[in-house]
Parts: sequence; C-alpha cells; structure tokens
Amino acid sequence: MDPAEARPDPAAPRLVLGTAGHIDHGKTALIRALTGVDTDRLPEEKARGITIELGFAPLDLGDGLRLGVVDVPGHEALVRTMVAGASGIDLVLLVVAADEGVMPQTREHVAICQLLGVARGVVALTKSDLAAADLAELAQAEVAELLAPTALAGAACVRVSALTGEGVEALREALRAVSAQTSARTPRRGPPRLPVDRCFAMKGFGSVVTGTLVGGSLQVGEAVELLPSGLQARVRGLQSHGAKVERVEAGTRCAANLHGVELARISRGDVLTRPSAVAPSGLFDARLHWLETAPGSAEPVSVELLTGTAERRARLAPVAADSLVPGSSGFARVHVDGEPLALLPGDRFVVRGFARTALGGTTLGGGEVLDVAPPHRRRSDPQLKRELETLAQFDPRQGLLVRIARGGLAGSPLDSLRRECGLASEDLEAQLRALADAGQVVPTATGIWLAAEALRSLEARLESALDAFHHAEPLQWGMPTAALRGVLPGNVMPELAELALARLAERGAVVLSQDRVQRPGHGPELAAEQQRLADRLLEQLRQAGLEAPRERELAERLGAEGEAVRELLAWLEREGQLVRAPGGLCFERSVVDELRGRVVEWLREHGRLETADYKTLIGTTRRTAVPLMELFDAEHITVRRGEARFLGSKR
Repeated sequence: MDPAEARPDPAAPRLVLGTAGHIDHGKTALIRALTGVDTDRLPEEKARGITIELGFAPLDLGDGLRLGVVDVPGHEALVRTMVAGASGIDLVLLVVAADEGVMPQTREHVAICQLLGVARGVVALTKSDLAAADLAELAQAEVAELLAPTALAGAACVRVSALTGEGVEALREALRAVSAQTSARTPRRGPPRLPVDRCFAMKGFGSVVTGTLVGGSLQVGEAVELLPSGLQARVRGLQSHGAKVERVEAGTRCAANLHGVELARISRGDVLTRPSAVAPSGLFDARLHWLETAPGSAEPVSVELLTGTAERRARLAPVAADSLVPGSSGFARVHVDGEPLALLPGDRFVVRGFARTALGGTTLGGGEVLDVAPPHRRRSDPQLKRELETLAQFDPRQGLLVRIARGGLAGSPLDSLRRECGLASEDLEAQLRALADAGQVVPTATGIWLAAEALRSLEARLESALDAFHHAEPLQWGMPTAALRGVLPGNVMPELAELALARLAERGAVVLSQDRVQRPGHGPELAAEQQRLADRLLEQLRQAGLEAPRERELAERLGAEGEAVRELLAWLEREGQLVRAPGGLCFERSVVDELRGRVVEWLREHGRLETADYKTLIGTTRRTAVPLMELFDAEHITVRRGEARFLGSKR
C-alpha cells in the first residue's frame, strides 16, 4: 500500500522496538544493519544524512520472535517526532556513539522514555570501530551512570559497528534476550486505536493512514471513526510492513486504506478507532512527574502536550499541591487548548516548555492519564485526591467503583463507563458483575449503574418525603407517586426513582398501589373534632338530597374553614360515604344509589330516556341534574346518543 514500507514478512509483530539517541550517533545505519531496511525514505533525509520523519522496519530475531522497529530522529528540533514514535514502543534501543558518549539529546531521549514508561531496552555503543578502547570504556561508563537511576539501569550494553558489522549479531542476541522478558507496554485489549503518524493518498485506493495499533484488533470491512473530527469511514484494506492482511492485532505497525473520507480531512495526530468507542476530551486528570531540570511554579503552566502522535498547547496545574516542584511526582489537571484528544486511562504523555531548561532541551515532565472525564471540583478537594490515588492503581474494578460513585444520584450509563475506562466489553461486564455481586453497585434495566451508597441515599430521601407527607396530610391514604418522585433532584432519572421505590417495596418499607405510595399500616385517622365535623357534613349532604350544596356553602353552614371541609370531603369520598360528580358536587352515597336504581328501572321499562324526562326523574335544577347525568355516563350505567340515554355496559 505504501511503497516506502518494507515488505519482508506478512506476520505482524506484536512488540515494538524504538530507537533513541543523539543526532548522528548512527541509529538509522544500525537499523539497516539489523534489518536490511533503510528507514530514511525522504529525499531530504538522504541528502542531509539525518532522520527527519519516523522510519519503520520489521526485525526477525528467529524462533518466531519478530519486532516492529520505529526509528526516531535524534535532532533536538524533532523531539516531537521522537515522542510520536516512542509513544507506541514496548522496548528501546538506546544508541550512543562510542567516540562521543552521552550527549544532550541522549539525556532528553532517556528522560522521555522514562516518562512514557519504557522500562526495557538494550544499549548499542555504535561507531566502536572509530573509538579507542579507553574512549569506548568511558562512553560505556557514562551510559551506565545515566541509566542508573532509571528503570533501564543494568541494560545490556553492546559495542557495535554498523559499518563493519562488528557486534551486530551480539546485539541481535541481546535484543532477543530482552524481548523474551518484555511484556507489552501499550494496551492489548479494549477499543482499537491507531494514532495516525502519516496520511497520504494512493491512486486507485484513496486515503491511507499509518500508525502503530494499540488496544484491540482491526479488520478489513469494519466501520471506523477518526477522532477528534468524528468522521466515519470503512476499512477497505490493511497492510502490515507492506504485506496485505485481513486483520491486524495490537502492537502491529500497519497501514489502513479508508473508504468514505477525503485525505484533506485527515491529519497526523488523529486517532482511528471504532465508532463511539472513545469520547475525545479537552480536560483530563493525570499522574505527573516533573523533571528535576524543569523550573518550579506556583501557578498553572502553559505547555506543549505530546501524546501518541498528537500535539496540543495545554495548561497544567497541580492537584492537591500548592506548586510544581522540580523532581516531584503527584497529580495534575490538564486543560487542552484547541481540539480535544482521544485519550483513555493509562495513556502516556510528555509536556515540554517554550524555553530551554538549564541542562538544555525543553522537556519538563510527563505521566499517565488517569481520568478523561474528571469531576468539576476544586483541585484542592481532598476527595479528588483520594479518587486519583485509587485510579492511579489501575485496578479496573476499583476504578469503575470510583466512576460510578462519582455519578451520585444520577448514576452512570454503561456507555459512558465504557468510553471512560477503555475496557473491552467482556472485561467491563465482568467487573460490573463482580461489583454487583459484592453489593457495591446496582444496575437498572436500561444500563444505568448506581453506587449502593447513592441508592440508599435515594431511598432515604423517598422515605423522608413520604413520612413528611403523611404528617402533613393525615387524611390522605398515600402520596401520589409522581409527587414523591418530584422531591428528588432534577438529575435523577425516573427509572432510578422507580428502582429505589421497588427496592423499598420489596423490603416492606412502603406499599405501592396504583398511583400512590404509603407506609405499611398507614391509614387516615380522624381526630375527635374532625369526626364530629365529618358527621355533620354527611348529615348536611343527606338532607340536601340531590340538591347538593357547594363546598363554600357547606363551610358557611357549618362555620368551618374551607380547607378543613375540603379535606374531609376527600376523606369521605375515599371512604365511600359520598360520591363526587363532575363539577366537584358531592352527594351522600345512598341518595345517588337510589337515583341510579330509578334510572336503570326506567330504561329497562322504556328503553330510552329523553333529556327532558331525565331532568324530571332527577327532580332538580340543571345545576345538579347535568353533573348527575354525566356521572352515570362516566360509570357506563348510561350511554348518550343525541338527546337520549340508553342502558350502558355496566347497568
């Protein structure tokens, strides 16, 4: 797909080896001696004799062990490109010229490897044919001293000459030994992500992107998304080191031919992934190491942020600390300027300044992404620090618990958890099941996850509101369910309220009936004075017969407050002692029952009841006759057709 890519082996390497070292120390020549591939592909690189862009080659070490090699530039001005290459490597080949020893970019490259978490590697002491033995010894001692405080301490050091071939086989053997002990540094599960380091068009094929795949596998035919733009495409073809393949695994250097997206809309630094697998973020919390050579600062610092193949300006501020201290490690919040980044927890980054440090170079520090959807809290909040300490352990179960608990009463949707954690679907589901089995989280039917503590808080709020309602409305049988849900904060979804109510009912803490909720055993009880007023109300209604008075009239006759009369009428209605007709008129039940019987008898005898006869049969004014007619219609005792009534379905 790309004629500049080497083509020796269709098998995709699963570990990636990256070079590091000062300019003109022989990195590219050494890779050519090891692999037979010249990774300098640009005319300018050929003319100047230095690597400007990333170069790639496969390295077969025998016994089925194959590495993908990333050759990075050593020039100080090209450190951004070096970081882009180093972000995806699993082990490093540190190249130091025996006749020059450790140089400024050697130091900066080693620092960057440490910041990116590269802990395995081999040192190649190149140009050994040009250096006297004592000079080579001195260079080797300098390298050992440089690496002593790092994870690369004790790395094998092999003297080699790319020109004569001296030491090349010994170097291959050293690489074979360290590779056998090296595990993948970048993710090998979760959503596939291909940070784009090159993009170009091929006649007859269309847009092509290249990069080193991390996460899950990628295969021909599947739908993909380019972030942060969100452009959708389909994988038309795949190649690994020039050989066509149907599928590539994480840790593989590959090229993807994309259908459905124009080259002009793709940029280096984009990330190719599955649709909706990652949510680009403009803000993240991280574990940060601030280099000893970096200046301290009590204020947020503007930096150049390098992660994967992307570059952004950013502002960095410490979390739970007053300042950035040289040589310190802690937590930081990073605000990304410009387009957001497609990040996941565990991703590494490097930050550089805009002025040279005392020891040369501008690398200030770097670290690991912990949270791509941080909460809106003060950086001094102790709870934020505790959460980051948990997330920094990279325990998937505890990380999920932190994120779900942080969702509070609103809960955390499954899709949000998936995008924030970067776990494979099966891993995410297994961890959630384990948390649920331990009683730490609870799911809804639609995939909203709630911390058990938050659910208990919801239940307590509902119980408290229900108790308050019973106290304030002693004559009500129960609280309307909708009103009870309404006491919860606006960010609580109805299904979470229903879950809390269902759990309360299951425990016997509440009783659910139709559209009301009540405490077990609760029933309206009238005080002695209320009972006397209720008896007088019923007597008034009984005497009024079918000429029901209005509520205000009743209150005036009885010398009672209107609200007290209204509450007692509602109570008597629920008790079945009175009937409320349309319009709010109340009748004593026996009076309505007697009229209902007369209406049914008339219709059975005559078959129909004209409106005029109906009014005569009721024997009242239109004010009460019409509501009573409508009452029997609503009860399906009668059915109206034109100006006549007929027997209904419930006669």
